[in-house]
Amino acid sequence: MAIELKNVSKSFGGVHALSDVSLSFGGGKIYGLLGPNGAGKTTLLNIITNRLYADCGEVLIDGESAPGRDRAL
Repeated sequence: MAIELKNVSKSFGGVHALSDVSLSFGGGKIYGLLGPNGAGKTTLLNIITNRLYADCGEVLIDGESAPGRDRAL
């Protein structure tokens, strides 16, 4: 399963947790996500898993847009 993020941003009350993040994760590989406290690691994973919605940007799963606020899983 390939996952791609394009220009994803998320803010909480004016605090930018993610700002214009673009990443690609290829299928069949193991990745690590490292960073200091407050860097946005959990926010990023929550957006990928649809537990949070990005303020802007796009998440693609195997080239298809991930379900958003207006679509069911």
